[in-house]
Amino acid sequence: MTPNEQLQPVGCVLKNSHSLGRLIIKPVPKTLAKEMIIQNHYSHKWNDGGFGKYNFGIFRADDLTRCLGVAVYGYMKNPKAKIFTHPNPKAWMCELNRLWISDELGKNAETILIAASIKLLRHADPNIVAVQSFADGRLGCGTIYKAANFRYYGYHETRFLRDRRTGEVTQGQLLTNSTCPTGYVRTNIYYLLGLYDIFKVKTYRYIYPLSDKLVPKFKEKPYPDYEKGETPTDWPRDRQKIKMRIFELLEKIA
Repeated sequence: MTPNEQLQPVGCVLKNSHSLGRLIIKPVPKTLAKEMIIQNHYSHKWNDGGFGKYNFGIFRADDLTRCLGVAVYGYMKNPKAKIFTHPNPKAWMCELNRLWISDELGKNAETILIAASIKLLRHADPNIVAVQSFADGRLGCGTIYKAANFRYYGYHETRFLRDRRTGEVTQGQLLTNSTCPTGYVRTNIYYLLGLYDIFKVKTYRYIYPLSDKLVPKFKEKPYPDYEKGETPTDWPRDRQKIKMRIFELLEKIA
């Protein structure tokens, strides 16, 4: 821990930044984190099932009434996925689910918030052995994670659908997961009516190890060259099968 960064007795990190002044990073209520993410994050979405186990906000030291950004940590989309090994049977990898910083602070504050919140995360739960996060290729390839010393483990392509009328973006997985019947029915009706523009995006995986005994199942790779954007694509599916599944689900929910 540097002289400019101090872990406070009340569970806060004080950061003396030459360009941003004195900042405090501390835990914040889940309700506040959720409100700020839904209002300000580009996705405007929150997953109540996995997001927000640990939530940290960034404040100016002279005004602790105004939260200027939040880092939201929670569970991986599939918590049971075996993506690492570790000798501690209670070890688990959490995920940086959402990150948002007010333009009032600027981009450098994102790195400060990530670094300080990970320090607080270590104290909150010693069984957390790593933090995983994903960079959305629509915004870039995750330069901020490189600056925060995360390690890079490659990318996969994620399919999205954009409502032509409203601009709302839906992840393709929702159209194949019938465990959420209303979502399945609504999105697949839109699909059948041709109301979506479909595209693919690179999703970059980053991991910050908190233990030298952690062994990820992925091979570490050199940081990617800068790239951003989306690629239009087709998604041919069995339309008759979709219709039959919609009728089955409607019988249960309507």
